[in-house]
Order: sequence, then structure tokens, then C-alpha cells
Amino acid sequence: MANKRAVGQFYEAIALSYFEQNGFEYVTKNYFCPYGEIDLVLNKNNVIYFIEVKYRSNLSYGSPRDAINHTKMQRMKKTALHYIKNQNMGYINFKIGFLGILKTGDTYTFDFIENIFS
Repeated sequence: MANKRAVGQFYEAIALSYFEQNGFEYVTKNYFCPYGEIDLVLNKNNVIYFIEVKYRSNLSYGSPRDAINHTKMQRMKKTALHYIKNQNMGYINFKIGFLGILKTGDTYTFDFIENIFS
């Protein structure tokens, strides 16, 4: 992998495949606003999911889940609310989630948190 953006796009594609296999529908990816970025926006059963994807090839920097802290959660929340307002979605059901991907050899392990605020 050449750079961080290419690596990120590669693992976001793996994440999207994981979600599609689990009944989620793709809405958009890499939504940017002044508050931050949301990697994936998905829909399942009329609930919009705003997903942060984190990848690790080993645990020397901690698990992917360790990358989600209070500051990151608050930025994700502000970004999700910006998306909802910007898309004129009104009152909708939404969740802010996380997918950690750990690659060990040729095997991927997925750690999905459906709602990081619960």
C-alpha cells in the first residue's frame, strides 16, 4: 500500500463488503464537513448508520477499538448531525457506529459496535 489514503480506501472497501453481507445498504462514504469525516454512511431497516472504520495489522498500537475516544466520539456526533441537516433529512433514526478490522496473516477479524453511545 502506497499511502495512508490508499490503505484507508482499501479497508473501507472491505468494511463496506462486510456491511453489505450483513444487510446494510450503501448511502455514501468519506463525508467531510468542518467537524470531521465519517467513513461510511449506511442504511439498514430505515436507520442511518454513521460508521468509523479503523484498521490494525497488529496490536502494537492497541486494538482498533482503542482509537475511539471521547473527542473522536464527539466529532463523529457533530459530523453526523451536520450530514442530517445538510441532507434535509428531518427527524430520522440514526446510530453512530464503529468497525474495527484486525488483519492477522490472511485472516480479517471484525469488531462491530452498532452504537458507540450506548
